[in-house]
Amino acid sequence: MRSHLGCTGSVDLGPLGEDTQKRLEQIAASWLEYSPESSSLVVRHVQPDDVPPLREVAGELLDFLHVVSDSERAQIPGGALYYQDEPTGQYVRLIVWKGGFLTVAWARPDYTHAQWEPFRNQPVTLVFEPFQRLNGSVTFEGHPNAADDLRRVIDKTAGQYSQGDYAISSSIRGVEITLRDANADALTVVNALRYLAKAGTLSGEIDLSSFRAGDLEDYCRFSFRAGETWMARPVLWSDTPDTPALPADPVSQAA
Repeated sequence: MRSHLGCTGSVDLGPLGEDTQKRLEQIAASWLEYSPESSSLVVRHVQPDDVPPLREVAGELLDFLHVVSDSERAQIPGGALYYQDEPTGQYVRLIVWKGGFLTVAWARPDYTHAQWEPFRNQPVTLVFEPFQRLNGSVTFEGHPNAADDLRRVIDKTAGQYSQGDYAISSSIRGVEITLRDANADALTVVNALRYLAKAGTLSGEIDLSSFRAGDLEDYCRFSFRAGETWMARPVLWSDTPDTPALPADPVSQAA
């Protein structure tokens, strides 16, 4: 996550009556406050206390929404609050939809529906280099010393996490590299592969994640196919479960 501020975001409440605004201004809260200028809930600068922050943020959001009348709540434009738990890395989104409906979701990186774009060395925001974790497998055809050159590149950019591993094998069919939680600079490795591979032979994927908690927004995946290098960010949020809930058993009639 690019911002380690605990809680961020805002919720637009839309037009509110004078009585509702007074009730909102009287709510005692630690994390959130009502801003009459923008008619929205915004995050305050707070000092952490002994109460779990997520419990406070969610409770305060419900307190504010509760004092809004039914007719006004139906007109709420909405917005979202994001909470980052530093110790565990859990990233939570509380989204208020148009009309005042509320959902809560925990971030879960997923590339199934990711949007891909060509990577041509344009500036990109990635996990801070010392914490980069690489996983994946790539094959290519290169010159006879390509495997040794690639090994030197990875060893030169190795970070401070020694639990990772990588394997490079070379044969007459080409070079294969497998990364398992390798702590190396992603862009250097990607560009080395592109330089060492013969045109059109680079194939495979590399996932970039982090050894530290809280970098989910900077995860990415590099894919090599058809002579091109592609990049995608994972989709973090889903507001519906993967499988629909099973219907409840029909109620039996009393005799």
